Parts: sequence; structure tokens; C-alpha cells
Amino acid sequence: MLGRLRSSRPLLLVAVVVCIILYMAGHRLSSVSIEPPSFFPWTTTSDRNVSAYVSTAKQTLLLTPRERCSGDEFLVVVVPSSPGNSQRRKAIRNTYGQWIRQVDSATTTRKLMQLSDGWNTLNNEDEESIYVVRKDYLDHPSPLLTNSEVSAAGGVSQGMTRELFSLDGEHDMKDNLPISAKSASDETKTATTASVHRTRGRLGPRVQLSTFAELNRTLKGKLFFILGRENSESGVSASLMNEQEVYGDIIVEDFVDTYQNLTLKSLFMIKYITNHCPDVKYVAKVDDDVFLHVPNLQRTLTTKDTSEKLILGCLFCYVRPILNPTSKWFSPRYMYQGDHYPNYVSGTSYVLSGNVLTPLLAAAIHTPLFHLEDVFITGILARMIGVKPQDSMDFSYQTRPTNPCLYQTASMGHEMEPLQMYKLWNMLHLRGMTSSCKPLTAAQIRRYTPSKCDANR
Repeated sequence: MLGRLRSSRPLLLVAVVVCIILYMAGHRLSSVSIEPPSFFPWTTTSDRNVSAYVSTAKQTLLLTPRERCSGDEFLVVVVPSSPGNSQRRKAIRNTYGQWIRQVDSATTTRKLMQLSDGWNTLNNEDEESIYVVRKDYLDHPSPLLTNSEVSAAGGVSQGMTRELFSLDGEHDMKDNLPISAKSASDETKTATTASVHRTRGRLGPRVQLSTFAELNRTLKGKLFFILGRENSESGVSASLMNEQEVYGDIIVEDFVDTYQNLTLKSLFMIKYITNHCPDVKYVAKVDDDVFLHVPNLQRTLTTKDTSEKLILGCLFCYVRPILNPTSKWFSPRYMYQGDHYPNYVSGTSYVLSGNVLTPLLAAAIHTPLFHLEDVFITGILARMIGVKPQDSMDFSYQTRPTNPCLYQTASMGHEMEPLQMYKLWNMLHLRGMTSSCKPLTAAQIRRYTPSKCDANR
């Protein structure tokens, strides 16, 4: 036995030496400046002075929303979108955007819904509560989710059909518009477009609303979409002008709307809210592929002290820059020299308290621009102004199942297509869809848990 141990010592020494060499080689490579790919706009010669792009004094709006803050808003939701994403914007307005308009103005809500092309809305006994229900979702209690999906979401009610949880590739967007059943003659007229569906149920005049959708109407809100120009030569397109004429909720700023310019988009968002909604308590930045559960977010924010400087979202800690130039999150050494980023929250959605907006914008003007928006705004700038980003189970960068049981507490769902937003919206509003949901554990609400956060403040 002793001889065997002695004979293995040289092998152990060789292994240790190899590990040391590999570590030193990796460290040396990490310090080398890697050339960015050709499509990467922020080169070594790029001007990264934020004031060259975002002027705090000059008016640079290309399109100004008709909707205006009144001065007593609790929550303003701003959705960064792209000029071509009109279907996503429409889905947001007709789903969770209705929550925001209900706390804004019932008159505005009614007018906007009447202008929606071909959509049928259902009013319950409270005239201000207007939502869209697709008739196909209301009957036929057939097979539900897979066992793993059911257990992950705490169970589901018998009223949920398979169609509620899966996208059918044979249906186009027109066929999947959420509609409520009208008269028998109307159902006959829609039989052609609805023939691919198994059932065409009828919606009774009194539908019990789910408690998952209860809104605090005393907390005022606004919804805006912020966009840039399609390219360096273009202005505002005719289609976007028409959309603005109908909805009046679009902000267009003077920058080219690309992924690598997301930092500029968020800074323009902060500039607009600072100038036009200076007294807002909270601003939620929400990507256009995210479903926002406004009642749950209201509930989370009302537990906070409004005098606290708050940055809230899905927290990332001790994240190392990605040096691979083919990565979407590539970070060249000439833009960020540190071994890891400051703690920050995922850019998919996060909340800023109104009292951090001016300090963040002031810090940005004196800080070299960094193209990863969430790292720059909620990490680098947050550290400069002395605000520690906070984690909340309400938020997740990961995709969540389109299951209403998850939204007993969760405030957002990421990577949702418009049809999924409609389905989730409908399910959240019908008590039969949520009455059997069980309490959820933390692991069921969000699989991700941030780590090493105390060591990287």
C-alpha cells in the first residue's frame, strides 16, 4: 500500500503543475484585448461620452405621447419596444395595459378598447373592469399540463384545457385573437376562422372574476412605449404615426433602435420620466416580451418605504464579463476592465424608485457608456450613487410557464409571445381557472437564486 502511494506522487505533482499552467494561461488570455466582431458598434474609437447622445437640457423627442402624467402617479410602466413590434405593443395594451388604464381613467380605457380592430370586450358589473375573453377557453375540461408542469405550478383547475398552455403552429395570429361569444348567428359567421378549434363555448353574462386579478384602483398609473429610429436615415414611419394617432402612448427618441443601443434607450426613458413625470413614486421598465402582473407589483411596492432609494428586480451577483466576441453579451476589455460586474438586476424588467432617476442620469453623463444596459444602469451607475440593487422573487430572467397558478405572487413572466399574453390574461380573470391553485414554494416561483451577493456589493 505504501509503495503504491509513493508511485502515485509523481502523477499528482504533474497534475498540479498542469492545473497551474492552465490557470495562468487562462488569466493571461482574459487580460488580452479581444477584437470585437464587425457588427459590434462600440469600437475603440467610438465616442462613449453619454452627453454626446443624451442631452439633459435639449429637447430631442421625435414623437411625443399624447398621454401625460398628472403628477400623482404611483407607478409608470415604460416598455422599450422596436418600431416593427406593433403586435407586441397591441398585445400589451389589450392585456396588462388594461390594468394600468383602469387606474388611470375608465373613459380612456373604454375609448381605446372601442378603437381596437375587431376585438370584442366584456364588461362585468363594474363598468371600469374591461377585459378580453376568448370563447374557446371557457369549456371542454380536457387534458391539462404535463405532470412536471402541474407540480411546478402548484396545481391547476379542471377548467384549463390543453389549448391554454400550448401554441398551435397551425393557427395564425388572426385566428388566435381573443374573442367572446356573441349571438348564435355571430358564431355561425365565425365558424370558418374558428373551425380549427374543437369547441366554441358560450360566455355567460355573469363571469366570476379571479382574485388573482384584483387591482388597487387608488394607485394611479401610466403606460408608455419607448422606441428609437429604424436606421440613421429614417424619421418616424407612417405606420408608427398612425399607431400614435390611435393610442397616444409612444415615445420616439433620436437614436438608432438596435440591441447594442439599449443603454441609450433606457437613459432616454429616465430622461423622459424625469422631465414629464417628476413626482412618480416608481417606474417599471418592462421588455415587450414580458407579461406584467400589475396587481402583484402594486402589492410588492406598497410594502416599501417610498422615501427609500430602490432598484428592484432579479438580482445577479459576481457575474464575470463575457470575452467571447460571438456572444450576445460580449464585453471587450476596453469597455470594462474589471474581473466581475457590480451587482445588478436583469434588464428583462426592473423597478426604479422615482428618487433615483435624477441621480442615475447625472451619474451617466459623467460615466463612459457601457452597452449592456442592465449592468450599466442598475450596476455601474447604481454603485456610483450608493444604491444597492435588491432581489425580488416577483422577477425572473428565466421563462415561466403560461400558468396562472404562478401568478399568485409573481409579478412578471419573460419570453412571452402575444398569444401567450392573451391566454394568460384570460385565465387570470376567470375564477374557474385559478380556484384550485395551491400555495407555492420559493423554488416553484423561481428556480434561480442569486449567490455571492454579500461579497460583491
